Amino acid sequence: MVFAPHPDDELLSAGGTILKYTSLGCKVTVVVATQGLGGFAKLEYQSDIKEKRRYEFERTTELLHSDFIELNLEEVDVNRTTVRTLTQFIREKRPQVILMPHYTDVHRSHRNLAIALREAIYHTTTGNAYGGYGKSFIPFAVYCYESPSCKFQYVEGSVFVTVDISQHWEEKKHIFNEIYSSQKEVIGHVVDWAEKTALLRGNDVQGNYGEAFIPLTEYVPLKILLI
Repeated sequence: MVFAPHPDDELLSAGGTILKYTSLGCKVTVVVATQGLGGFAKLEYQSDIKEKRRYEFERTTELLHSDFIELNLEEVDVNRTTVRTLTQFIREKRPQVILMPHYTDVHRSHRNLAIALREAIYHTTTGNAYGGYGKSFIPFAVYCYESPSCKFQYVEGSVFVTVDISQHWEEKKHIFNEIYSSQKEVIGHVVDWAEKTALLRGNDVQGNYGEAFIPLTEYVPLKILLI
């Protein structure tokens, strides 16, 4: 299960990994927190951004061979309501592996979603808060993904694993260029970041392209290693 603050985060940060694991027969669900309605570069685009972002997200998850769920949050705030929603959601869906932003991410929505998810994971694994009696659940692994606003070389004490996505990089790049047309003027430069970072991470595992993830093990012992 991949948690994305906005449509496109799942592709930029973990698209190659999603493609790799779905090709191996894994079921992947992308959960997008908000609709990304701030993702317009010119004011005249604002009126139709909602429909465009939804179409882009639906088409992308189709090409990623994954299911999708929209939480439809207006804003990712760290409050009781958000934590309760995420806690109950994880208990209901029981994902084996969770991919999420890092809690030190510079971008507010990324950081807030990670902080709320971190608390939700704490509740699902250790207690009964928010109606959790008899619903205790521990995933096999929780990983934070790298993003343009959270480069792992600046995360203190970071220990990360790298997934070799060499066979899936071109498909990932094609999906972004073909589908996320509305975002090229807003965050077009991040495709360059993604390629340079993927080349760097690929070198770590003696491959061509890679994606890096930091495991969170404070409440979830690592039982599945991404490769």
